[in-house]
Amino acid sequence: MKAVVFDFNGTLYNDTRFHIAAWTNFFRRRGIEMSETEVRAKCIGPGNIDIFRAHLSPDLSMNEMKRLSEDKEREYRAVAGSKEEYHALVPGTEDMLNALKAREIPFALATASPIENVEFYLNTLGLNRWFSLKNVVYDDDTLACKPAPDFYLEAMRRLGVSPEETVIVEDSVTGLLSARNAKAGRIVMRDETVPVDFLNAQADIYAIIHDFTNFDSFLGDLRMKG
Repeated sequence: MKAVVFDFNGTLYNDTRFHIAAWTNFFRRRGIEMSETEVRAKCIGPGNIDIFRAHLSPDLSMNEMKRLSEDKEREYRAVAGSKEEYHALVPGTEDMLNALKAREIPFALATASPIENVEFYLNTLGLNRWFSLKNVVYDDDTLACKPAPDFYLEAMRRLGVSPEETVIVEDSVTGLLSARNAKAGRIVMRDETVPVDFLNAQADIYAIIHDFTNFDSFLGDLRMKG
C-alpha cells in the first residue's frame, strides 16, 4: 500500500448528526416528515442529487437541484459551525495525518461535499494544515457520485497511484460500495454510520476502527512512494 484516500463526513469528522438535523429540517419545510432512522438510512451516504431525485422528484432540473443543495448545505454549515466543540475531528486524526505527512505517504480526500463545505472544512476545521484543493476531490458536478468509483479514481489519479496500491477509509454503505467499485487494495471502515455486525460480515474489509488513536497500527505496512 502506497497511499490513503479518506472519505470525510463520518470518517474524519463526526458530523452525521449535523446532516441528519439539516435533512430533517429541509424535508419538513417541504411537507415531508422523516424520522432520524429514515434520514440516516436514506440520506447519509448518497449524493444530494440522488436524494432529491428519490424523495422529491426524478424530473427536477439541474438548476433546481443546485438551489436545493445550496439550501440544505447552508443549513448544515450553520449547525456545524454554531459551536466551537463541533469543530473537532475524530480522535487521533491529527496525529495520523501528521504521521502520514512526516513519512511522505500521499493522501487525499474524496467527499461528496460541495465546494462551500470543503472551504468550511479547510478554514474553520483547520484541514488546511494537511489538505488543499489539489488533494481534495469534491462534488463539482463533473463526477458520478458514490457508489460510483469516480471520486476515488480521481483521487488516485491525482496521487499518482493505482487502485491496488491504495487504502480507502470510509464509514457508509454507499462509500463501501464506491471503494469496492474502485477496486481499492485495502478498505478500512469506521463504525460511525453502519452497524458493526454488518461490517463484520463483509469479507473484503481489511479493518474496522472506531477512531484513529491507534494510528501506528492503522498505518501498518504503508510505504513511501517510489
